[in-house]
Amino acid sequence: MPPIVSELSGVAQVTRHLKLPPQPIFDLSTDAEFEALLEKLPMSVQPLVRDRIRDVEEIRIQAFSPIEVLYRHAHIFYPFEPTMEDMKVLDSLGAWRDDGRLGMEGTLHRFGRMDTAQQTSLVTVRVAKAFVGLAEPLRPWLEKAQDGVIIIGLPGAGKTALLRDVNRILGERLAGRLFVCDSSNEILGDGIQPHSITDWLSRVPIGDPKLQLSKLNMVVKNFQPRWMVVDEVSSPDDARAIGYARSRGVRVVMTWHAGSLASAYQESEERTLWSLIKRNEEGITGPCVAQLGILVRGRGEYVVFENLTEAFASVAAGNLPLGVQVSVAQDTPWENREQALSG
Repeated sequence: MPPIVSELSGVAQVTRHLKLPPQPIFDLSTDAEFEALLEKLPMSVQPLVRDRIRDVEEIRIQAFSPIEVLYRHAHIFYPFEPTMEDMKVLDSLGAWRDDGRLGMEGTLHRFGRMDTAQQTSLVTVRVAKAFVGLAEPLRPWLEKAQDGVIIIGLPGAGKTALLRDVNRILGERLAGRLFVCDSSNEILGDGIQPHSITDWLSRVPIGDPKLQLSKLNMVVKNFQPRWMVVDEVSSPDDARAIGYARSRGVRVVMTWHAGSLASAYQESEERTLWSLIKRNEEGITGPCVAQLGILVRGRGEYVVFENLTEAFASVAAGNLPLGVQVSVAQDTPWENREQALSG
């Protein structure tokens, strides 16, 4: 067994800690994408975020409550309380899906909605960016990955942003044989027109998680993908479709909501992930559906599990799995590619 360098409590026994200086990361999002987003916000909200829109990660707009904005380095409440008249602007954004989500054509932004008495009362705006370079510290593992990848992390940890850049690196050798099955259309954008970050990848917009099982099976049967991407594996049907794809020789890149391998292994509600881990009530029954695992602990903080089958076997035995810790210093701001090229 490799020597243990340190321990991340509840997460892993660290066999190596790779500490990297700040890495070059560029945002390929255009100014037009952010202008389009601003135009969809109530007029009274736009001035609050316009000057720093590229720093915004999330906006919460709730009737008769302060506007809440999550920036990269700050969480701010603005003392403006929208009325129901303000909220009517958000009613007319487009055709809201049954899961309360709505994307924007040609962008990566996403709206989430809650209604009261059939009127929009709460909207969360996920302001997404097309970051290139996030996955570069993980390139040595991604270039060698031959048997699937699982990206794990808690909500808001940055899994989807990392997934987009993982797709870029995998796409260098897979190109159009890598099919991105976009359950909520937030990996590559909503509508007919994809975001420019799509590049050579094959895009399968789904837009409604209820359609995911049939769409995934259709991709496997009709298009012979070598690899397939599935964001937010969250239902037994998702797991069934991935298992079917795997039986047909398709390698899968997927994201799971979990803070550790142990929490995924111990999942006790729907047990969505059990069939992918290959466990039952008695324990592990076979090899995991993918072999490379990346735990996202926060911005620039990752743990790489090089053999997930062995890692989950350790968890099943009550031990911490072996992992490589990757820490990327965050001393410098990320650059906007448009500004960087024109400066």
